[in-house]
Amino acid sequence: MVRGIYTAAMGMLIDWFKLDSTANNLANVDTIGYKKDIPTFSAHQERQVYSSLNRRTPIGSLPYSSVVDRVYVDPTEGTLQYTGNFLDLAIEGSGYFAVQRDDEVYYTRAGNFKLDAEGFVVNADGFRLLDENGEPVRFEEGYSVDERGFVRDSLGNVVSRIGVYSFASERDLRKVGYTLFTPTDESGPAVAAENFRILTGYVELSNVNALTEMVKMVELQRHFEIAQKVVLAEDEMFSKLFSQVASLK
Repeated sequence: MVRGIYTAAMGMLIDWFKLDSTANNLANVDTIGYKKDIPTFSAHQERQVYSSLNRRTPIGSLPYSSVVDRVYVDPTEGTLQYTGNFLDLAIEGSGYFAVQRDDEVYYTRAGNFKLDAEGFVVNADGFRLLDENGEPVRFEEGYSVDERGFVRDSLGNVVSRIGVYSFASERDLRKVGYTLFTPTDESGPAVAAENFRILTGYVELSNVNALTEMVKMVELQRHFEIAQKVVLAEDEMFSKLFSQVASLK
């Protein structure tokens, strides 16, 4: 019976973490450039379970605990929405913008940019957009961006080119905040992207499907309630057992 309580409680903890992750995804359904989280779990201290008829033949395994393994990023592209703002940029295809704060460089799909007081292109947090040489991009009157990321002046001359980068494994990027990412050993380093287009006057919306996440949340809540009932039932059985043992004295 003790084992039953631990197993049910372990399931409740997993459901709780999944619910928290799903709620976070839903909370960011309107966040530009947001990529939803996908939690994964791993079993620890597994032992073999044998048939009561044949103790030599295992019929499966039973884990003593399950814990969060890691949270992956879903790199699926979100819907591109037209805004008409010439500073809004969206990447169609694979790739990330590079933005810088102090000496730290982050990567993002959120292209809702604006100009700071010095004329540099910055994201919503004030981090400066970088060109392919790692230098901050600055705009002046009449500047524009073409589909290949080239920044051109009012006469059509190339001034710089916006840096767009890709990774060997996007799902292994480490999320910083809601829309920023940093590379990991598993994701590989940032390299210049090739297959992409930059669309001016567009932003990429969150890739969270609100309906799907709502259905998932309802399922998780029901599963949590079932596991909770198992714990209560096991506890009630324990109480009855102790009462019977006590009555024998």
